[in-house]
Amino acid sequence: MPNEFNNAIMQTTEKIKRTLQFIPDDIKQCCEEIRLREGKPVCLTVKGRVLFVCESSAVCDVLPKNPLIISKEELQKSLALLCKNSVYLHEAEIKQGFISLPNGGRAGVCGVFNTEGMLVAVSSINIRIAREIIGCANDLFPYASGGLLIAGPPGSGKTTMLRDLIKQLSNGECGRYYRVAVIDSRGEISGGGALDLGINTDVINSGDKAAGTQMALRTMFPNFIAFDELGTAEELESVKECFNAGVSIITTVHCGTKGEIFTRELIMKIINSGAIKTVAFLSQNLGEKPLILTYSEIKNNVYN
Repeated sequence: MPNEFNNAIMQTTEKIKRTLQFIPDDIKQCCEEIRLREGKPVCLTVKGRVLFVCESSAVCDVLPKNPLIISKEELQKSLALLCKNSVYLHEAEIKQGFISLPNGGRAGVCGVFNTEGMLVAVSSINIRIAREIIGCANDLFPYASGGLLIAGPPGSGKTTMLRDLIKQLSNGECGRYYRVAVIDSRGEISGGGALDLGINTDVINSGDKAAGTQMALRTMFPNFIAFDELGTAEELESVKECFNAGVSIITTVHCGTKGEIFTRELIMKIINSGAIKTVAFLSQNLGEKPLILTYSEIKNNVYN
């Protein structure tokens, strides 16, 4: 597990890398994010908690006397390294506030953006660490057919769960091989091709998820179409078309609490369309079993 952490810090400056590589392995194993902010301490998100990194590589849950502080120059250099020294090639992503990283990781970027959406000054970077957790979707497999929406707050493991479920369906791990089409708008699900999504999975890298869904539906004849972060009316219409064509959709949505399932207009629209038969709500506490909500339970407001 610490290897994923070590891979993430390889794209930072020597000072950051030299300090972070010696933090305890148990912290590396559970670390979800590495946050770099100009003139401020390096912070880690570990099991939802904020931890500070010391210059000595110690990790503290309160602000230490000797925190590892990031200079403006180090932050700018880290941005260049994350972009493989070609920020220009990542302009389209940066306009959306992120940079795709190898192995399914992603770095969020904040700072000053001009009127054309170009980043002119970076102020903070959030390196999210993607992990493959084999078997984490075991509880979801029985609910995949008929449409499954994986909901949960940021950092709850939605993409990790989605990735494992895709692989299980594709590899026939439950008695049958399924054809799965993945619409990977940011390269996060497939890691830009570096992650194994199974032997019967086809990946379409398209920033337009609605168009990618239509392409997969009409050319690849999948049993399942999977993509991350349902968010627009166009994507909802594509989901409805898949339902009418007999193709099951598996997707994710940000949802802070299970109560939001009943109040978010987009979620209720997709449920009312019939394209989603089950919602799996993931807790912020990683490792907890997902709360399974069936169509009838949601319609009857059982859990609200």
